[in-house]
Amino acid sequence: MKKPTGYVIYRGPSLLDGTPIVAVALLGSSNRKTGNMVQTYILRDDMRPTLAVQTGADSAICGNCKHRPFLGGACYVVVAQGPTVVFKTMQAGKYPDATPADVGTMVAGRMVRLGTYGDPAAVPANVWQALTAQAVGRTGYTHQWANEALPMDHRADIAQLTMASVDNVAEAQQARASGLRYFRIRLATEALQEREFVCPASEEAGKRKLCDTCGACNGTTKSTGASPVIIVHGNKARRFTEQRATA
Repeated sequence: MKKPTGYVIYRGPSLLDGTPIVAVALLGSSNRKTGNMVQTYILRDDMRPTLAVQTGADSAICGNCKHRPFLGGACYVVVAQGPTVVFKTMQAGKYPDATPADVGTMVAGRMVRLGTYGDPAAVPANVWQALTAQAVGRTGYTHQWANEALPMDHRADIAQLTMASVDNVAEAQQARASGLRYFRIRLATEALQEREFVCPASEEAGKRKLCDTCGACNGTTKSTGASPVIIVHGNKARRFTEQRATA
C-alpha cells in the first residue's frame, strides 16, 4: 500500500470564527524558496478553497487579514493551485487522520512550515506545538497578532511559534512595542529600520539561503531578536503597492 504523502492533524472549529476547518501536514515539498520543508495547509473543511475565497468564507482560515481577495487585497497565493489540490486529495480520503504528535515523530529533525496556506492562529496552538516538538526548526507568519477577538493566551502561544506579519513601518513598531518579532513587507524605496535585516531567501539578498536552512522566521522566542524584511514581489506586488499609495 502506498504511503500517504500527508496527514490531517486537526479537524474542528476555527478559532477565528467557529466554522469547520481542517489542517493538513504534507511530508514533502518542491517549493523553490522554502526547500523541502514539511508544509501545512489550513482549509475550510466544507467547501473548495476557491469558493471560500470568492464568498468571503475564507475568514475562517485567514481572519481579518487585509490581503484577502474578497476584500480586494493582495494575497499572493494562487488558491486554484496548491490549496485546491490539497483539498481535493483530502476529500478523496488520501490523507489519513493522525495526531500532531505522531506526525511530529514522522518528521523529527526536519523544518516545518506553519501555514503554507491559511493563518496558524485559526488552529489551536497545541496542534502546532505537538507537530514541531521534535522538529529542527519552524517558520510561520500570522496577521492575527493584534486581533483582540482572539484570547490573549492563544495569541501569546501563536506568537511564540510564528512571526507577526506586518505591512508597513507603523505596524512593525506596534508589533515590536508588543514584544513581538515580525516579518515586514516593504517597498523597494523604503529603507531598513533598526533591528531589521534583509530576508536571506529574497531576490535582493541574492537568494543566498532557502527557508529550510535559514530558520530565522521562528517566532518570538526572544523579543530582542532582529526581524526580517522583504521587498514586495510576486503576482500581486502591483496591487500591494497601489494599496499602500492610497492608505
